[in-house]
This record gives sequence, structure tokens and C-alpha cells, in this order.
Amino acid sequence: MIRLFARTLDVAHTIVHYLMYAILGLMMSIPGPTLLDLKQLSGTDSYDISFIFTARSTGYLIGSLTGGFILDCMKNEDLALMTSSLFVAIGAFTIPWCRNLTILLVTFFITGFAMGFSNTGSNGSLLRIWGKKGAPFLQGLHFSYGIGGFFAPLLAAPFLSAHVPIIPRDLTLLGVTQNLTTEVIAAAANITDEQMVTVSEASIPSITYAYSIIGVLATLVCGCFVLVFSLASNEKSNTEENKQEIIRDPGLPFTIIVVLLACLQTGLISGVEVSFAQMLTSYVVHSEHGLTKVVGSYMTSVYWGAFTLTRGLSIFLACKISVRKILAFDLLLSVSASLVLLTIGTWSVTGLWVGTAMLGVGVASIFPATLSWVENYININNRIASVFTLVSSILEMTVPLSISIYLGSQPNVLFHFMTSATISVTVLFIILNVILKRKGEKYETSAIEKQNEKVSSCDV
Repeated sequence: MIRLFARTLDVAHTIVHYLMYAILGLMMSIPGPTLLDLKQLSGTDSYDISFIFTARSTGYLIGSLTGGFILDCMKNEDLALMTSSLFVAIGAFTIPWCRNLTILLVTFFITGFAMGFSNTGSNGSLLRIWGKKGAPFLQGLHFSYGIGGFFAPLLAAPFLSAHVPIIPRDLTLLGVTQNLTTEVIAAAANITDEQMVTVSEASIPSITYAYSIIGVLATLVCGCFVLVFSLASNEKSNTEENKQEIIRDPGLPFTIIVVLLACLQTGLISGVEVSFAQMLTSYVVHSEHGLTKVVGSYMTSVYWGAFTLTRGLSIFLACKISVRKILAFDLLLSVSASLVLLTIGTWSVTGLWVGTAMLGVGVASIFPATLSWVENYININNRIASVFTLVSSILEMTVPLSISIYLGSQPNVLFHFMTSATISVTVLFIILNVILKRKGEKYETSAIEKQNEKVSSCDV
């Protein structure tokens, strides 16, 4: 009876973490499609508004780093995770009301801190609960993140403002957007005075509703945390199955090397994952394709749709296929997709759609599969999980900023980064695979399992 309750409680914990990760996917994805509206509301230009990603990633970085140490030191990590989910909800409600760039950056920083804290806690918790059987559950966790990322652009699309002035590309690149008068902007956009009044006097911007919906959902998830965790004891639940696992110490030098290589691998993929999703809408607007931001939003949804569908399939694949084989296929497809975008996608809209979908499929399960893969060889606690999130946060912070500097004048820089990053991750995978195969897995067969094997052989 106790064992059944403990397992049920673990499943309940897992579901709540899944819900939280879906909110993280929503919050991570929605700034991309709404970026131009946030730029208009804060009265800034294309370059300065890109610092919201830097602010969020900085907070994400600090939250993930401190979260690993805080959660490992706490007897009950549930209260901290409840608090972080509440701050994510507050951030969602606050973002569309920021009329000043500084206030907007501070809001994104605080929200990013809470997101990084929650990310570290969820990954560490699932690895602790499920042990060597955690691959499908970890894929499921990141699948829920993909669901949030997929629905965010669809949620944003109906609320994107219809009368945001469109500044000519040459003026935007010269950085004179903020110096243009209202009359010049109106003339450049070919809109009427009545439409300008509609834009300037609207008390509630339309994207407020999109962010508010996410805020309500995040608040409900916080309530789920309270409901489920109120049933949990202060002691961490460990099932009898996990207690039967005999784990050998892989050694500190080996752990450091594996963590370093694996962090670089997951960090670069996170850079690809976030940068492409955040910059795709801006790319299709500024590139030679000259598409609208609504089309860019739907294209982003295709990316997240392929991303989410693949993560869903990966849950079942992880039960049947080794994560090493899954990683090999993912990396091959990611490199192929990047090359399609870099070649065909620059001049063909069809190639752009196809490459976008291919990249979504390729990068989808790399991060969780890498964690599950290396967990078979090293012991991953909250602090090590925070290092993975930390490295990812650094690249999520620096890569979009670096790309945004050149995106207006050289849009194809986005695809150059995709190609170089996916090739680099493939090289890291090959090196890491050689090291891990020489060392061997940390799990050893328990006495009970050995006895069961003997009984099975005798029956045969």
C-alpha cells in the first residue's frame, strides 16, 4: 500500500512538472511573434528590443545556477517550485503593460529567473524519481515544453496589432526609427490619421489578452503545485525499484569531462532551438522573401508543431530504442535541415517551410535525450542539472543578441549559425560517444535482478 501511494505520488509530481514545462514553452515562445508589438509599445527600435532576450536569459542563467544549490540544500523543494511558478504567472501578466524599455527588461529578467529555477527543479526531480527508467519521462517533460511552444504563436496571432506602423527597412537599419515624427511614420506606413489615433490611444493593447491567458494558465499550474505537493511528505519519495539499483561511482574527473562535453552539446542545441524560434518571424519580414509578421508567426508554429510532434513520438521511441541511436538520427536530420535552409530556403519560400519543419523534427529530442544518455554514466543531481541549464542559458542569451545585430542587414546570418552549430554538436556527440563507451554504464545488476535472471534461465 505504501509503495503504491509513493508511486502514485511520483506520477502526480511528474504531471505537475509537465504542466509547468508547458507554461515555460509558452513563455519562451511568445516573445518572438509579439516582438514587433512589444517594440512599438515600449517605443524602442529593433536593436534595443532584442535585449529582452538577453535580460530573460540572464535571469534564466542566474535562476538555474542558484536553483541547483538551493534545491539540493532544501528538505522540501516543493515550496520553492511553487514560488517560482507564481513569479512566472506574474511576469506573464506584467509584460504587455510595460511602456518603458527599462521596466520591460527588468520584468523579463525576473520572469527568466523564475523560469530557470523551475527548469532546473523539474529536470532534477524527474531524474531523481525515475532513475535509469527516466528516458521516456524526460522526453515527456520536454514534449510538454514543445506543446507550449507550439501553441504560443497560434495564441499570439489573433492578437497581433493590425495597425503597427511599418518602418522602411533602410530607415530601420540606419537606427533612426526613434527620431522619426509621427507624421513621417504614418506616411511611411501609408496609414490614415484615424488609424494613428487608434494605435496611440488604445488603452489595452491587443497582445495583453494573449499574455493574460498565459498568466491565468500559469496561476492554475501554481494551484496544481499546491494541491499535489500538499499531499507529499517532507522526505523525498524513492520507490523500492530504485533502491534495488546498484550504482557505482564514475569518479570526479570522468564526471567533469562528460558534463563539460554534454553541456556544450545541449547548450548549442538550445541556442539553435531558441534563436530560430525567436528570430524566424523577424527573418521572414526583413529577408528578400518580404513576408508579413503573421505569416512568420504561422511559420513559427510549423516549427513548434514539428518540434512538439517529434518530442511526443520520442516518448515511445525511448522505450524501444536506445537514446544514443535517437541522438544520432536527430543530429543527422538537424544538419540536413540547416543545409536546406542555408541553400534553398534563402530564395524559395517552399524551401523555407520545408527546412523549418525539418529543423523542428531534428532538434526536438536532442536535449532530453542527451540528459538521459549521460545519466546512465554519471550521477546527475540538482547542481549538475543546473550546470546544464546554465550553459544553455548563456548561449540562449548571447546567440539571439549576436544574430539580431546582423539580422536587419544580413538576414541569412541566422542560417549560417544554424549550420555551424548543428555540425559542431555532431562532432561533440562523436567524441562523447567514444568516451562513454570506453567507461561503461554506472548501473550494475542488483542481487534481486540477478536472481530473477537465474530463475528465468532455469525455467527455460
